[in-house]
Amino acid sequence: MYVCLSWNNELARLGDPADGRVAPAFRAHHAAVALIMIGRGQPLGRYELTHNMSIGEGSARTLLKRLTEADYITADRKQGQKLTHKGQALFERMMRDVPLGLFLEVPRLVTHRHAFANLVKARADKVSDGVRQRDEAIIQGGYHRAGSTTLVMKQGVLTMPPGDFNVMSEYGNEAALVVESLKPQDEDVMVIGSADDENLAREVSMAAVMTLFEED
Repeated sequence: MYVCLSWNNELARLGDPADGRVAPAFRAHHAAVALIMIGRGQPLGRYELTHNMSIGEGSARTLLKRLTEADYITADRKQGQKLTHKGQALFERMMRDVPLGLFLEVPRLVTHRHAFANLVKARADKVSDGVRQRDEAIIQGGYHRAGSTTLVMKQGVLTMPPGDFNVMSEYGNEAALVVESLKPQDEDVMVIGSADDENLAREVSMAAVMTLFEED
């Protein structure tokens, strides 16, 4: 019987070893970032994709090969990669859950130079204290190289777990920028990944986001 996998589990399968070989260097969050970049900028050239990811060129080629073999992307002649019908359907499922992601200047809310914020719809119940998201960012980005900050919108107030700390009261300008840029609604989650490398900041943000879908 066919079982429809959640988008995060679907992407996780791309990182499985092929034919008994060693697993590729990329992870599920790299595949998610790549698919989103292609979906938002298609057709997207291989060089541009590689330039905007922290993984090496060889790993990027392997990632594109896996996405192609899974029928998520296809080459648009010499213009670059674009989504197939299957890839577009997966992209749209992702966008329902994570509709917006962008770089923000919020230095007091993060631990590293560059910050990338993802808006996650209606996942506040999956957040306890934000430690799981922070730890995943560190694991995937490297100790002292990356981190993440998790915020939740509750009853019109931007809060930081645990304890529903009112972010606006202490970080007014940064909190206002987050709300104005991402326009969260109640029960939405904002995951801000940070790193000294901006590509890594975007990737660890997605890695942290994907912890909110682990039980799906």
